Amino acid sequence: MTVLEFKTDASEANRFVEILTADGGDIVGYRLGGARPGPSLMVAGYAPLALQVFDRLLALPTLPWLRGTLTLVSLGALNEGRTVCGLDHAPNQPVDEVLFLPFAADSALQDAASRTGYWMVLRLCAKLGMIDGRGIIGRR
Repeated sequence: MTVLEFKTDASEANRFVEILTADGGDIVGYRLGGARPGPSLMVAGYAPLALQVFDRLLALPTLPWLRGTLTLVSLGALNEGRTVCGLDHAPNQPVDEVLFLPFAADSALQDAASRTGYWMVLRLCAKLGMIDGRGIIGRR
């Protein structure tokens, strides 16, 4: 696995994103957070939509304060045991929740599905206590 450091204009804080790769070296997902203790959320979706949601999440200025671990994987990489195929997914920290992103077969619906998926992830993160959740639409 490879860990990359990203610096963005949105925040001076460094962000660490772990790129998850299968045995063959193919990228199967990304892991965010983990610096502060908290729940583990796995988000699975088809590759184009999952990448759009990941890009939106990476732009969050408060990402360094995420409590727990947010893992975004390609749907094809997820097996029946809620683990990533060909990858030892944090055996000491089980996955607390798995969220499946919506599917948009029509490319014209990709942007709407990306926005919907983004807000679904943020709502579940707030529900699990990973983020404070101020400003999240439809938070209960």
